[in-house]
Amino acid sequence: MRTFRLHQFGGSDQLAVEAVERPVPQAGELLVQVREIGVNPVDWKIREGYLRDRVQLPLTPGQDFAGEVAACGPQAPTGSKFRPGAQVFGFARGAYSEYAIAAIHAIALIPEGLSFESAAALPTPGLTADQILTRAAVRAGQRVLIHGAAGSVGSIAVQLAKLAGAYVIGTVLGDGREYVTRLGADRVIDAAVDKGYEGVGEPVDTVIDLVGGATQQHSWKLVRNGGILVSSVGLNDDLAEAEKRGVRAVAFTMKHEAAGLDRLGQLAADGELLLRIAKVLPFRQAPDAQDLVQNGHPHGKVLLRVA
Repeated sequence: MRTFRLHQFGGSDQLAVEAVERPVPQAGELLVQVREIGVNPVDWKIREGYLRDRVQLPLTPGQDFAGEVAACGPQAPTGSKFRPGAQVFGFARGAYSEYAIAAIHAIALIPEGLSFESAAALPTPGLTADQILTRAAVRAGQRVLIHGAAGSVGSIAVQLAKLAGAYVIGTVLGDGREYVTRLGADRVIDAAVDKGYEGVGEPVDTVIDLVGGATQQHSWKLVRNGGILVSSVGLNDDLAEAEKRGVRAVAFTMKHEAAGLDRLGQLAADGELLLRIAKVLPFRQAPDAQDLVQNGHPHGKVLLRVA
């Protein structure tokens, strides 16, 4: 089978296609035939060595996928829904491949009406948004501010927060205002124009920070006393302002789990969760796909099509 391998950290030119044997699933695992791959920012960050203490070279990048079950590992549960031929999506080890290994607890069936493309666009951004809202305990009547609302995580967070009954304020940089409004945001702020976020108005209950840096530092004064800021990009070293204002600060890391994938997949299939695909590139153009995610500011998810 064909797979992309990374033998040393560096630019996208370090990604090379190799021919290798198909992996063999173990207990609790499946061999999946990959149809579509979701390209995430973490993919190029791993490639460039930002997470070198967590990975071992050589490696095959990627985790988000949609495809079909090709084979089950030993001791597969009798009557399992993940039979060969079943269409599935979620997380696989080394998804930049024609075949990959996926743990049963990290995948879900693709519901009827959801394409491979849409399913592959969902795992990382979808679970990140869903779990952040759960961690922040977002509920009806609350005011929620989402920084980076036009991005792949932010756009899903806007929709999930609205489904929860919250009043949603989204921030964008330059473009994206019309898109985020269409997703249901009650107010959209162009942070390139309103640099002081005056348009937020009264303090919010929750800030979902998908941007970090100066945006995060500026956000402490936007949260009410007793409110919460949850960040997917880490917390600034100086949290004195947060402590002074009585704001809880949470650094969030997404966890793979099937129940969330099931729920998100059904919402997307039912048309209650809109997913925006920016570009679908052929498998051989994985380096170009990573470059686009890293430097191209795509409006939506970038995918690789394997077959």
